[in-house]
Amino acid sequence: MGAEGEISYGTRGIGGLATITYEPTVEDHYYIGYRLDPDRAFSLDRSDALEGIDRGTVVGGVRKRLGDLASAYAENNYDLFGRRRSLAQTYGVVYTPDAMWTVDGGLEVGRVMDDRINAGTGKQYADFDRYAGSLALGYNDEELGLKARIRGEARFERSDDETRNRNTYLLSTGGSWQHDESGRLLANVDAVISDSDGGTFYDGDYVEASVGYAYRPAYEDRLNALLRYTFLYDLPGHDQIASATGTTAGPLQRSHIVSADVTYDILPWLSIGGKYGARIGQIRYRDNLDEEEAAWQDSIAHLGVIRTDLHIVKNWDALLEGRAFYTPEIKTADFGFLAALYRHVGNNFKVGAGYNFGRFSDDLRDLTLDDRGPFLNVVGKF
Repeated sequence: MGAEGEISYGTRGIGGLATITYEPTVEDHYYIGYRLDPDRAFSLDRSDALEGIDRGTVVGGVRKRLGDLASAYAENNYDLFGRRRSLAQTYGVVYTPDAMWTVDGGLEVGRVMDDRINAGTGKQYADFDRYAGSLALGYNDEELGLKARIRGEARFERSDDETRNRNTYLLSTGGSWQHDESGRLLANVDAVISDSDGGTFYDGDYVEASVGYAYRPAYEDRLNALLRYTFLYDLPGHDQIASATGTTAGPLQRSHIVSADVTYDILPWLSIGGKYGARIGQIRYRDNLDEEEAAWQDSIAHLGVIRTDLHIVKNWDALLEGRAFYTPEIKTADFGFLAALYRHVGNNFKVGAGYNFGRFSDDLRDLTLDDRGPFLNVVGKF
């Protein structure tokens, strides 16, 4: 039997977490807990803002070993987010036939009770049921240096008056192949397709696919490089969050993005590097026009970055960057400067904080040009 808890307080209110766990064996785990996250009620990116008082979420579940090859899990989740209440049950089985393969199948059933009033119609929002099924496969062959994963999910939501009916299909897959001690080939695809009957929900589609090559020698690693191509198809509905930017302000886009990032160690305490990226695509701004009537506009951009890394002491680094961003279609050029301080945590991570003095980022998917200000960054290394 065990227990853990934490509590916090700030300008957005009180937050907390409390959990009681019971582990009769090493492979069996039971838990029940409560969490309250004040940030979810005040996020500016939410289109379903809190009405009433957020009373948190009660969660209880179990994970149990069924034998040498399989384990099962189940969880109940009761969410008390203001005038919206939801109760969901999740069930799943994880099957591991050998050391390389993992199969995970899951099922979720729940109901959302919504007492809010629709400002447009003056009527109460309809309650709806949610059914979801998922299947995931994982493969890891250490001898070949090959890793792969794929996960698919289908969600079906049905309301009492059919105004909140929606089907959503999700796919996430990726893999890597380390062909020798210096190079690795990377590929990923993430896709979300939603189809609704109209009413409260809007349709939205998102597809992002990328392929890249990372060069980082295990020995004599003075030169490191990453080359990547990305295809982005980001078409959120009205008031939905754009997945590429994380906001409702960004335009719709369909883009091809290429980038090359290189770093070279001149001295043990000094590294220089640079990045070039180009975006060729089209954008469509969010306005009051019907989506079929809104015109697509060409969107071409070039990004250049010059970087210096200073290894101050054993676990501390400083970063200085000069940046330039050019858009030939509208003939504009922006220049920026960035400074940051990083602390290494172990051999595979470093955490840093800094300030971006320019209004753009080095992510060419981001079209909002609102990135000036402080930031916190976590970097993973292999």
